[in-house]
Amino acid sequence: MRIDCHSTFYLKPSDPTHYFRRSEMDVWCHTNGDEPTIAARLAVDYLDIARADSEGQSILHICDADSAAWMQVYEATIEPDINFLGIREDFGFDDPVQGLVFIHGAVFHPDVNSWRTFILDSLCHMFPEDTATVMWKHTTNLEPKELASLGFRKVAGSELLFRPNMLQNTYSALDDNRDPEELIVAEDAQEYVDQLWSELDDSDLSHFGD
Repeated sequence: MRIDCHSTFYLKPSDPTHYFRRSEMDVWCHTNGDEPTIAARLAVDYLDIARADSEGQSILHICDADSAAWMQVYEATIEPDINFLGIREDFGFDDPVQGLVFIHGAVFHPDVNSWRTFILDSLCHMFPEDTATVMWKHTTNLEPKELASLGFRKVAGSELLFRPNMLQNTYSALDDNRDPEELIVAEDAQEYVDQLWSELDDSDLSHFGD
């Protein structure tokens, strides 16, 4: 199992939205014939708060310039101020957050459903430790206890979940005794993923396929 990441990074941002690194992540597995195939796909935005803040950019203005979804993320997770004051104090942790990972779309072939926690935890660790991950409650269709084991917590008054990536959680992909190389998926897994991906709500995938 591997994740291929197709992303866009602006070397010298000329627009507020250029501080987002947009990624489409394909999870590759093998079929019974040992052929590689895509068995899951996720849409992920990364807001580099440290970079934007150091260059004098307002995190509020960046989120507002991008989309209604990112404004919901901002309002649900960040202390309201024109200047970046950090993550909401009532979240109850003191570690600084220098970036936000927003998983806003996901499709999993049924053969990898039992691996969703493994994939999500691994994905979160692709980003710096001093970051946090947010996503909608419905994005992965995981059970509440599974989300809690990954460190996701509910945000009051919001449909978003929030996970500080620097904290230890009940579940860790590194401690999972299963071997992902032993996973076998159906030969039509990629066809299934492509079809469901095309059916995702436009608001989930607004930055892809343009």
